Amino acid sequence: MRQDFLDFFDAEFHLVVRFVMRDGAGLHDAQDCAQHAFVQGWRTVQNGRWEQITQPRAWIRTVALRHHRTFDRRQVPVLQLPEAPAPGPGHAEITGQARDLVAALRLLDQDARTALAFTLDDIPTPVIAAHLDVSEQRVWDLLKKARRTLKKHLPAPPERPAALADGTDTTGYEGRQGR
Repeated sequence: MRQDFLDFFDAEFHLVVRFVMRDGAGLHDAQDCAQHAFVQGWRTVQNGRWEQITQPRAWIRTVALRHHRTFDRRQVPVLQLPEAPAPGPGHAEITGQARDLVAALRLLDQDARTALAFTLDDIPTPVIAAHLDVSEQRVWDLLKKARRTLKKHLPAPPERPAALADGTDTTGYEGRQGR
């Protein structure tokens, strides 16, 4: 069981950090929350209860998210962050997009942000509903609300170049279909 948990940790730690950051945490806070969740997971392994957790990916994220939301942290508004000089071409644009995204995510209510974060980590809707203690329809409604809000407050993505005549995609992007 120890090796299984260590493999789980290796595969999921950075994804849990990203998940908590989607809820508005900074990198260091998100790492602390993920570490807290994995410590709780390890205690569960030591107590022989890890195998009772049916959805460990969703469980670990829920523990990290609860830790993030119960910790008292000083929030720094996005608009008051200091401007940093751009070290190279494209940095300013990427930084601006990241700030816009964080600001737009903060416009979402907590449940919509959580449902979106779970969805972006490929957690199935029934599992999201169980962890939020809501119906699957409510999860779909939260995701619809989140998409509508983000679409309203984020600029449209730039046009991608058309595929080559032979059908080869020149962008290197293979997006998800049907989401």
